[in-house]
Amino acid sequence: MWEFRLLFKVNSGPPNPIGYGWLLAEQHLSLKNEIMIEPYSGLYGGPYVPSTGGVHYCGLTSIGLLSYSYSPLPEPMKIGRYCSISSGLTFLDSYHPLNLVTTSIITFRGKSVLCRDFTNPEQVAKYGWDIHGGKPYPTLGHDVWIGRDCTLQMGIHLGTGSVVAANSMVTKDVPPFAIVGGNPAKVIRYRFDEETIAKLLESEWWSYHPKNLCEIGFDDIPRFLDEVARLKDDQTAKLNLPILRMNDRELVAEMP
Repeated sequence: MWEFRLLFKVNSGPPNPIGYGWLLAEQHLSLKNEIMIEPYSGLYGGPYVPSTGGVHYCGLTSIGLLSYSYSPLPEPMKIGRYCSISSGLTFLDSYHPLNLVTTSIITFRGKSVLCRDFTNPEQVAKYGWDIHGGKPYPTLGHDVWIGRDCTLQMGIHLGTGSVVAANSMVTKDVPPFAIVGGNPAKVIRYRFDEETIAKLLESEWWSYHPKNLCEIGFDDIPRFLDEVARLKDDQTAKLNLPILRMNDRELVAEMP
């Protein structure tokens, strides 16, 4: 993983006999989903501990080039490239039923010490309750920035270029390049005007090699867009990355 610059500690060096970041030597990682990881990414948060009654995950998730997270992330998430996730991110991943007589755990946690004298897993199963409310974990486009101590609703998508202000509760999709904040989070403003947003999305600049992008520079947007447009005919500028594909049975490095 070091060869791919997949980091588990900020600015960490190569693995040592003890381990690699939060990963211990010889530690077994149990994956419940297939994930895909691009190089030069950082998963600094460690294993994901859900809300009470939820599913625990090993700490790996699908993540793109030059994205990082200081927060533990659930495995089913999908994160694009150039994303920045601060610490304290949580998810509303433990729902109670609203359509039954009671919202109590007696309807969906038959093994709980509080409930098992009165009910059982078989009886609870007939209610068919999904603790995630039938919704997947959130997904992130590219170049998304999530500030500190935010909470995300299940089933939402944070659009490319969007920003979530610190301490926000996001309950619905965030449009591309929107800055949102509050509880519930609302659009504060957009980073750029509509025309610029459309051009940035159309350019798909995150699909080109970061070396080329750094040579262009990021401070002059019109020039940046013009130069990226010229890269479309340059096959050497297109990203052709190795990808780590993992599931609970194998780890495969897919080389370009």
